[in-house]
Amino acid sequence: MNMLRFSLLGLMLALVLSSCAPDATVEKAQYSAKIVGNWRGTVGDMTEGISFSADGKFVSQVRPQGFISNTLGQGITGTIRGTWVITGNIVSLHIDSAENETVQNKTTAGTIESFKQNELVVRSSNGETSTFVRAI
Repeated sequence: MNMLRFSLLGLMLALVLSSCAPDATVEKAQYSAKIVGNWRGTVGDMTEGISFSADGKFVSQVRPQGFISNTLGQGITGTIRGTWVITGNIVSLHIDSAENETVQNKTTAGTIESFKQNELVVRSSNGETSTFVRAI
């Protein structure tokens, strides 16, 4: 009887761990809940960190890539704030404030190509694909 109980406990533990695996694919219905948190990625020649809040707001830090920029924090080009919403596999961002006024009050959208627990791949409206990893 103890062996059966031990086997069932092991099976339950394996199921729990596999559902939390970092490469587990996120179901489309869970995109809005699972995107909440901090992400880092590269968009064109810029490094981007973006934080999605559960209240539908986001904050993004955009800066040039490079050793000095990435290690010493030089060359920060700006903070962008706004609101986000996901409909199906489309993530839309409405920019409320930005250091560069030309992007203020604009909306942009991207298609979620792949969404795993710790990796998000988004294709922009101009066809560029960017990969973001969950920042810990």
